[in-house]
Amino acid sequence: MNFVLVDDHPFILEGYGNIIKQIYPQSKIIKLTTCKEVYDYFNTDPNAKLNDIALIDFNIPPYDEKNIKNGIDVAKLVRKVIPYCKIIILTAHTEKIFILDIIKNVKPEGFFTKGELTPENLKKLIENVLNHDKFYSDFVQETFNESLDDKSLIDDYNRQILYLLSKGYKIIELDKIIPISYSAIQKRIAKMKQVLNVQDDKGLVKAAIQHGYLS
Repeated sequence: MNFVLVDDHPFILEGYGNIIKQIYPQSKIIKLTTCKEVYDYFNTDPNAKLNDIALIDFNIPPYDEKNIKNGIDVAKLVRKVIPYCKIIILTAHTEKIFILDIIKNVKPEGFFTKGELTPENLKKLIENVLNHDKFYSDFVQETFNESLDDKSLIDDYNRQILYLLSKGYKIIELDKIIPISYSAIQKRIAKMKQVLNVQDDKGLVKAAIQHGYLS
């Protein structure tokens, strides 16, 4: 059994590796800490295609030269190189906007927030995923299920709008970043205000935070 572990904290990688060795003593484990290390490994090492499972953190130092910014981009690279490799995402983020982006863009076989992770949960997670059973933590699954009732908020563009507004961008600036028209952005914001029952832009961001879409 071959594993590739991606996290920018070496002690976390060591912990994951120790738990994996308890389950699969003969396993081969590769540990990577940056997006550049991931890119170099999957593009130069012929043994990279032998990996059965990848555990990937969301926050990893980016490799801007190759436009690999985070764990989502890393997961996409792994999927491209090894389509059959099982992907587990582990993240400290608990905001809905991140959880939903990961599910939509990666469709991981396993997904836990780090706050829920215990050695026993990690063992169960790996075993289920390797047995072809998708395994999401209770929090991740509940977050996804709840989002189905907020269809106007889980749209890709709407999540980007909320995120940018929370970072202080003005509405008039958004069409320079998001590839839709200014009038379309205004309509989307109006719809989100209606769903969240707020009147202004600050209220929209505040409500998005209260509902767990932003932190």
